[in-house]
Amino acid sequence: MVNLASSDDPIDASEQVAVDPGAESETGAISVPDVTGESVADARALLEKAGLEVASPGAGSDDEVSGQSPTAGSSVEPGSTVTLEAASPAGSSVTHPAKAGTKFGMDSWGRAGDDDPDYRIWFDGYNGNQTSTDSWDAPDAGMKYVTVVVHVEALQPGVHTGIETWDVNLTDKQGKVYEETYLSGVEDIPSVTLGKGQSSSGRLAFEVPNDFDGGVLSFADATIFVRTN
Repeated sequence: MVNLASSDDPIDASEQVAVDPGAESETGAISVPDVTGESVADARALLEKAGLEVASPGAGSDDEVSGQSPTAGSSVEPGSTVTLEAASPAGSSVTHPAKAGTKFGMDSWGRAGDDDPDYRIWFDGYNGNQTSTDSWDAPDAGMKYVTVVVHVEALQPGVHTGIETWDVNLTDKQGKVYEETYLSGVEDIPSVTLGKGQSSSGRLAFEVPNDFDGGVLSFADATIFVRTN
């Protein structure tokens, strides 16, 4: 006689095995991990750890994953390829500018230096129709002035605020570039040396066509881009 255990018999919890997302199932299939929002480099590491191949055409390692195919939770065979879609980090190009007011860590040479920045710089206070206090500064026919406020905060002592350090330009939606110009009555950022924790600000002016309605500022050797409004 053979005794069969009842299906109601208790199961020793120590014999149960938890299955993590992305682990191989009994059938050999893998549940694709969700890597959206991760950097391409981190997403690649997670997917390869799960036993999957990765494709990320045209994406940089620091870009953020905005989509994946197959989607998260899909059941695929080990070694299957997951294709990543990525968006460039905000501020990395004229087509992916950061929003106004975004603070960037900069080194003493006026370049991005987020690992150990000497100062922070940010732009806001966009004025789409800045008037001049001097008739000699009247804009050319069909043109007007716009201004933005630039802020500098020293994170290390000895930061010089001369605006020539950043060589700021303004690009319109059609890609035309306008250089910063002098305008009476507009207070430039003063050329001073800041101590640690000190800050300063001033306005930058640009002469643009009357139909100009907002663009993108570029600075730090044109490696950082910010929307004006």
